Amino acid sequence: DRELWAEQRKGSERVWEILEATGSHTSLTLAKDQRVSFFQELEERGETAILRALDTISTHVSWVLVAGSENVLKNRVLKMGDRSGGPYAVPAGVALDNSNSPAVKSLTFCLRAQFVHIQAALTPQSLSAFWTALSMRLYDILGTRLLQHYYVSMVGAVNLSRDVEALRSVAMLAGTDHQHWDMLRELLTLYMTPPNALKTILVGPEGDPNSGKGLFGQAGKVQALVFMSRRVDYRVKVGNVVQKSAWVVELLEDLGVPDPSDGNVNIAMYSAQSLRNRRLKLS
Repeated sequence: DRELWAEQRKGSERVWEILEATGSHTSLTLAKDQRVSFFQELEERGETAILRALDTISTHVSWVLVAGSENVLKNRVLKMGDRSGGPYAVPAGVALDNSNSPAVKSLTFCLRAQFVHIQAALTPQSLSAFWTALSMRLYDILGTRLLQHYYVSMVGAVNLSRDVEALRSVAMLAGTDHQHWDMLRELLTLYMTPPNALKTILVGPEGDPNSGKGLFGQAGKVQALVFMSRRVDYRVKVGNVVQKSAWVVELLEDLGVPDPSDGNVNIAMYSAQSLRNRRLKLS
């Protein structure tokens, strides 16, 4: 476009000089308006294409991370008779290897391969915005599945932590706003901590729920408690009745807080965007 128009370049015999030679300001103005209109349409089409690409990749992320992971789990349940609480409800005593889950391995490999092509297609600024948006969607897909369908044991938390680190690593290939992953890493301590030490994790060493310390201060009181409710030992089955464990009842009474997982959980409160909004509000 710059070569075609060659603005202010004498002797170019390009669009600008030809229009100048006509002496018609109307023609020059109309041509400039058409030029701006063309680039506006081009920009809109580009944005649409980028959003469609983001939607497509997000769909594949969900397919690999959710369907792929749960299909492996389903086979394990059929072969070994494990009860299904999701891929991170690993029973105590099960030996762990040092690798990520197959779904996360596949997903991170695919995203790194796609990143090369996306990087070549976009400007640095657009790449940063695109990959940050993808990072947030990746977080939301994992977070939604965790809070709605999965339970986490202390053994499974090790696997979950490794998977989160792998996903965080690929999410940080570009972009600048990835603090939602840092918060998730902090929240994972709720699954690695024995019940008698959870109070300190939640509210800090002073034991004050209103001190603004601990996960209550970092992630929010409701958010921290909902994440904690996904522990496999949070509820137990007594006869045919599922009820909260004794340590849960004692902890909630000690903190003087209700259990937010008793009602409907608004998943939108746990999105990457919500975490960002909370962080901006606190700052």
